[in-house]
This record gives sequence, structure tokens and C-alpha cells, in this order.
Amino acid sequence: MQTKPFAYNAPMNKIPHFRNTIVLALGLFLCGCFVDSFCYNHADCPNEQRCNIQTGACYPRECSKDADCPAKQSCNTTTYSCDAIKCRSDGDCNEGYTCNPQTGICKAQTKLYCPEGMVAIDNSFCVDIYEASRPDATATQKGSDESKAVSVQGVIPWQVKDNATAQQACEAAGKSLCSESQWESTCSGPAQTVYAYGDEYESATCNGIDTFCLCDDCQPEKTCSYPFCYNDCGAAFKVQPTGSFVGCTNSYGVYDMNGNLWEHVLNGTDASVRGGAYNCGDSKKLHQCSYVPQSWVPSARGFRCCAPGSLNTPTDGASDGSDSEVAP
Repeated sequence: MQTKPFAYNAPMNKIPHFRNTIVLALGLFLCGCFVDSFCYNHADCPNEQRCNIQTGACYPRECSKDADCPAKQSCNTTTYSCDAIKCRSDGDCNEGYTCNPQTGICKAQTKLYCPEGMVAIDNSFCVDIYEASRPDATATQKGSDESKAVSVQGVIPWQVKDNATAQQACEAAGKSLCSESQWESTCSGPAQTVYAYGDEYESATCNGIDTFCLCDDCQPEKTCSYPFCYNDCGAAFKVQPTGSFVGCTNSYGVYDMNGNLWEHVLNGTDASVRGGAYNCGDSKKLHQCSYVPQSWVPSARGFRCCAPGSLNTPTDGASDGSDSEVAP
């Protein structure tokens, strides 16, 4: 365990009548008193315990494998807690659906219809095409209306203070945060690639710290991009409106899952966000679909929502997921 040190900053020669007190305090400190136990990552905790980096406290892990969890739950290997899953067999799914036991997700046997602003993923669930934004957000303003989350192109995405705020915003829109498996399967796409757009890091494809570098050889352009150019010459990095990077997607047609803002997932914490952001020092690593901070809390945290979809004929504003191509 790491500790928070006991510190006394006043010079002793200025306050001689406190010397004995300070010497006593130092002795107590060396003996283990006046020391608050505090963890910064999982390695600081005893065996079979995990670190809650928001409180600095170690806690027993609930599970290490799916078999440790009750029926219809699986082991979340990020938090080592048991999380609800949709299915383990077809019998766990609603009529018209079959179970994918690898993901624990029920898949529709016929076409799945999604609410407006969403697309169907592998005919199993619906996901927002764009990162969540406030209803009154614009291309230059983040907005102030926090009544619900919306999924629209060309506006500043919503940075939230915590996971609960993101979930409430999704629920207000009749949706939910995406589960870990939903988020990662959407990001990696049908080809299960490292990034949404492929297996190799492309610094200009999504909004990251290497996207708008300020190098001398950028002329005649003001900025240019290549991997790790930020380390060479700095960059003008900032959050960008949703869907600004037309190549930052895959065949599902979901945008900005790598970069721009980190994204919260269902039942997560500030350290279980996904996808990286515009200000990640190592975008090559942190933008990967599978990367999870776990032992540290990044800034620039946003979210997007998921929904189960419907097998019924779409009503006004609904999509069958086949028209997910969005104009640049």
C-alpha cells in the first residue's frame, strides 16, 4: 500500500516551542500512526482485492471468472464485479431472438429497427451514430439543456461529470448507456479491428492529440498530422463537433468512437471509460477499442447511448439500420 505522507512545512527554528510536538509526530509517523492507507492502482492492494481509484480504498473483488457469478450474470474483468448479461442460451432471450453466448447478447432473427439517430449493430442492439450532445448544443457551443441526450451531427458533444449523469441523460431519451461488450463490439466493427477504422494507428483519421500539429514543415498549411507529432512540435488540440471526421468510423456507420471524448459505459466508473479523447498523450495506445484506463481517471469524458431496438415495422423517425451512411 502507498501512503499519504504526514507533512509539516513550517521551519522548526522559527517555532522552537513546537519542536517536541513535531519530534513526537515524526516518531508516530515512522511507527505507522497518522498515516492514511491509500491505493493508486490495483498493484497497491493485497491479493484478491482491487483499488477504487476514486476513493483510494481497496475492496474485495466479487469474481475472477463467469463461474463465480449467479445465473444471468458475468464477471466484469475491469471492476471484478458480477454484471447482468442478456443471455447464456436461446431460452434467456425474448421471442424472435437467439443468444450469442460469446457476447451474452440476444440477436434478432429478423430485421431490427432502431430509433432515429441510431443504427443496428449485428442485428442485436441499437447504438447512437454520434457521441451524445445536449439538445441545444451547436457547432460552437456545448449548450445548457441537460434534459436528455441526443445523437446529432455537427455539434459539440456533452462532457459529463460522472457515469450516473450519463446514464440519466440516456434514460431520459428512452435509452441506456452501452454495456462494455456493446461498446467494444461496435468500436471494433465486424472485422474486430484495433481501431474502428482499422488495425494501424492513423493520426489524422480521428480527433486526437496528433491531429492538428504545429510543426514548421506543415507549410503552407497551419497544421499537419503524423503519429506522435505532438511530441515533436505541439498541437492545437481541442474537442470537435460530432461527426467532423468522416473516416473515423467502420462499416456500422458509428462515428468518433476513437478520440474526441472518452465514453462512459453501463455500470462503469470514471476509470472504465473507452475510446480515448482529443487530448491523450499517447493516442496510438489510448484510442484502441480495447483500452480501459482502470487505474487512472482521464479528463474529457463523454458518452453515447444504446437501445434494444424493435422487431416491429419502423414508425416515424425509426431506422432499420441499413441507411447509416452519413453525408460528410
